[in-house]
Amino acid sequence: MSLANPHFKLIERAPHELANLLERLPPHRAGAKLSGDELLMLSAAIDHAANYNTAVLGGIEAIGHLLFSAATNEKWPLEQRVMSDVGALLSALAVQAQYLQDFTTGADSTLARQGGAA
Repeated sequence: MSLANPHFKLIERAPHELANLLERLPPHRAGAKLSGDELLMLSAAIDHAANYNTAVLGGIEAIGHLLFSAATNEKWPLEQRVMSDVGALLSALAVQAQYLQDFTTGADSTLARQGGAA
């Protein structure tokens, strides 16, 4: 975590902070030159994306453990609707995680190219 970066705040709200930063950042993948403050914003966005991705993957793993336990518990049989809802949730989270990985890769390249601190 970069304490010197004023744009990296409210780490427990990574998805919200990431979205706000992305709305404020100019397009950076087209090779546009970013200001020093914009590079700080991009660095904060990378950190939020990484934190968000960690939370999503940890949550998915926890859901997997719970489902395994529930599936092997004869006193609490799983309903088809429950499995369908969990499947839809996991699919949506996986798509979000893929976006986070793509964003982080592109943003890291921009920071490296322009000499910003990650």
